[in-house]
Amino acid sequence: MLIFYRGVGIGSYWYLNNPEENGFTARAPGAEPTTARLMQHIARGTCNSPFISLTRSYGVARNYAISSSRTLPTPRKPAYVYEIEIHASLPFGLKLLDPVKKVARALPPPTSLGPPYQHDGIPEFLLGVANPRDMGQFLTQHVLQPPFSEGTPRPPNLTLELETLVRALRDAEILAQGIIPAICVKNCFGVY
Repeated sequence: MLIFYRGVGIGSYWYLNNPEENGFTARAPGAEPTTARLMQHIARGTCNSPFISLTRSYGVARNYAISSSRTLPTPRKPAYVYEIEIHASLPFGLKLLDPVKKVARALPPPTSLGPPYQHDGIPEFLLGVANPRDMGQFLTQHVLQPPFSEGTPRPPNLTLELETLVRALRDAEILAQGIIPAICVKNCFGVY
């Protein structure tokens, strides 16, 4: 048995459409489940995808439930974290994907002529990718260059692949493709 969580903010679709009765479905279940669409889903928050974001972390789900609410959650009107129990023998039509593994398989080799997925900033650059709201200053610092270099000052490289990897790791994210039946939704926790 596997335990996952999903945070649901006040005013969101799943706040208004109880998953304990309806289960969870993707917004665009018929869309092609490509790696590019997976990266857009995670890094850009694209909602029109065939994926449902889940997390292994109650804390991550709680954070999403509160931060994605349209009004401040209170004890009288909380946001919700749903606990989802999925057995190793998945329900018919349901697939679980590890986005880190999926993206890693699609990365170019180190000798590729295109831009590498690695950044060229300081180590703290990744803090900005993981938490742009509070650590965004690390996203805009100019790349350090060797002494006597005359390169144009610029921020570090940030590819869609790197952003996806960092956010998937930050959020302990697993993607579901298909329908998560209501019977899998085991608990609903009010959070504020």
